[in-house]
Amino acid sequence: MNKKQHLYLVFGGNLEKIGLENFSDVKSLEYVGIYESLKEAKKEWKSKSIKNIDYANKKFNLMPLFNLIDPSEKIIDYVNRLKFKKIKIDKIIFTPEETLIDASKKLKKYNAGAGIVIKNKKLLGIITERDIIRTIAVKKTKIFETPLKNVMTKKVVYITTKHTLIAAIEILKSSGFRHLPIYDDKKNKFYGIISYKDFLLGASY
Repeated sequence: MNKKQHLYLVFGGNLEKIGLENFSDVKSLEYVGIYESLKEAKKEWKSKSIKNIDYANKKFNLMPLFNLIDPSEKIIDYVNRLKFKKIKIDKIIFTPEETLIDASKKLKKYNAGAGIVIKNKKLLGIITERDIIRTIAVKKTKIFETPLKNVMTKKVVYITTKHTLIAAIEILKSSGFRHLPIYDDKKNKFYGIISYKDFLLGASY
């Protein structure tokens, strides 16, 4: 484990019952941010908590990442541990010809925030909730019939099975992404999309 790294995660969600510390649904936790200093993290935690003072059953917590995971662990080993715990990460695949409405329905069905676009096992792009919102905002006619190949993000930032957890976290943190595909471009194999929630799920079960 790289002890020189000091990362703090702020997250939140609804409590099972007012006064209890347990969240009602770990999968619905809201990611707020990752911060390098405890001071920055506490500032954001207080800010979010105060803003939600009217919601008695909503709480924001501050958690040192090293209390949750070993950042030096390989991402593929972490994914395999999640599978062993019967925790599924998002693994939504679209074809370039599928439409925006197809993508929206599939993401809703699997409660996922993103999916990748693949053709002949080649990674062509990624579709996220942000991509869908951005496309709808254009307000073109028949927007939902638009093929994903016309609206997907084509320059996909992804990690391979050789990356470590800390590398994945740093990419998410520095780029501002919420979803990061795991893809082996030599084998043309897709392993899934990891997000901040997955780091929490692995430590919460």
